Amino acid sequence: MFWQNAYFFALALSIILILPSVNFPFMNIPAHGQSTASPISQEEYDKIKNCTTNLSKKPTPVEYLTHFNCGHISKDESGKTVRQFTLIVEENQKIPITYEGHIFEGWTFNGTIPGPTIRVTEGDLVRIRVINSNENTHAHSLYSQPTHYVKNNAFTMTGQPGGTISPGRSFTYEFVAGPYGVYPYYCHVEPMADHINRGLYGMMIIDPKEPRPRMTEMAMLLNGYDLDLDLEGPITLPPVDSIDGVETNMPMNSSSNNNTNAGTNMSNMNDVSVPSIPESGNSKSASREKRVNEIYTVNGKAFDYMMNPIVLHTGEPYRVYIVNMLEFDSVNSIHVHGAMFDYYSAGTNKTADYLTDIVTLANGDRGIMEFTYDYPGTYMFHAHQTLFTDLGWMGLFDVRGPPVITPPSDAT
Repeated sequence: MFWQNAYFFALALSIILILPSVNFPFMNIPAHGQSTASPISQEEYDKIKNCTTNLSKKPTPVEYLTHFNCGHISKDESGKTVRQFTLIVEENQKIPITYEGHIFEGWTFNGTIPGPTIRVTEGDLVRIRVINSNENTHAHSLYSQPTHYVKNNAFTMTGQPGGTISPGRSFTYEFVAGPYGVYPYYCHVEPMADHINRGLYGMMIIDPKEPRPRMTEMAMLLNGYDLDLDLEGPITLPPVDSIDGVETNMPMNSSSNNNTNAGTNMSNMNDVSVPSIPESGNSKSASREKRVNEIYTVNGKAFDYMMNPIVLHTGEPYRVYIVNMLEFDSVNSIHVHGAMFDYYSAGTNKTADYLTDIVTLANGDRGIMEFTYDYPGTYMFHAHQTLFTDLGWMGLFDVRGPPVITPPSDAT
């Protein structure tokens, strides 16, 4: 009996010692879809993202396509990646928006329309310092769509210190990036449509912790220009205490305000305005006329990608992050010739919503397009509203290389 028990004990011990060295493929299946890939370093990931090393550069519309600003990078005490950005708001900047000499009196983040494409990774601690220049005459703010704490809310009526930044002051918005996706950022001071139309907007990309499949990547931000800036509302906002359901909590000389100057950022509330509609009358002023854009673009300059076609190569995958910031028109769209693309609404999922060659976007809508061209040639991409294409929103893909699929022979 003793020898029998000893035999089984020795057999069990041998199995225990041998099992760890044996590779059973079925044991390597990740649980709940988790990846077994090694974590990628922040430095390697930023190289994949094509992060610019020149954070002070003002990219041209052509350069804007691939100019990704990933911020000044550091680590906090816990080892978390910290990304710091500075956005300087300047009013009355002369921005060339066509090849025919049209100059727009724009309001800019860092001197360009659109503002820089901000790129971070989910879980990063993000700090964005917004400086409202001394020369400006209006209050401004920064609103971005991702999840954030209320004290970073840029909406004026919340009474939070980030709601309005007076000229000559600054505020630092801080949040942990997430969820991953594509987001617009913009000034949220009323009249908001005017602050946006004048140029205070840009794109923010929050990348997932695990990289998406590698592709050549581009950013396309759709916009328009109301050149005569007509029908701006002259009426000031009502005091907060007169608005139902909103407490009178605007900070006056609050010590919690992290502006560079002491005092409140609400001092310029009388500078912000909304349009008024008279109660009666049949005159032109009796009802608010619809504001009209005279020029439409992708990345800020009309027909820029007609004059400078985007070079692509057959068989290579491409990814386009797209955001629509067009004001005064209810929808915008993008249509590509010669290819279909997988579309990911808001970029918040790694599985495509559908395969298409056109997507329609309301104001603030965004997503990701992924596509490959099989045949060389010159292909248009443009809005599917003819008026928009005629007024600047049209570009070309210059696709080079041999066919991936042999085209059918011409009928004879």
